[in-house]
Amino acid sequence: MATKQTEYGMIEISTTAIATLVSYTVTRTYGVVGMATSNLASDIAATISRDPHRGVDVTINDNNIEIELYVVLEYGTRIASVATSIINSVRYTVEKHSGMPVKSVSVHVQGLRISNRDDK
Repeated sequence: MATKQTEYGMIEISTTAIATLVSYTVTRTYGVVGMATSNLASDIAATISRDPHRGVDVTINDNNIEIELYVVLEYGTRIASVATSIINSVRYTVEKHSGMPVKSVSVHVQGLRISNRDDK
């Protein structure tokens, strides 16, 4: 739980709320096909529970937010460019909406997917 003291009182932001912001931002980034998990056991659990924060791990230490992302990208896109775009978008969105600094955003590309093409 991240906390921020303001002149009006204390604000507490849960890791789940931050994960929701991150998930929404990542899935709307160009080149991202979907989210994955860090390992097979987590993938099975996330699939069964239909976890909306699949592939997003948020850690808060001393009000510094650390984010780990596990993504699947579109085959043919530049992986480094898409990863940089994800990092910049996530950092901007979380800092804007939470008012707290993001210490790090790590992107782990778990796979590539070829989109369905109509051969006409």
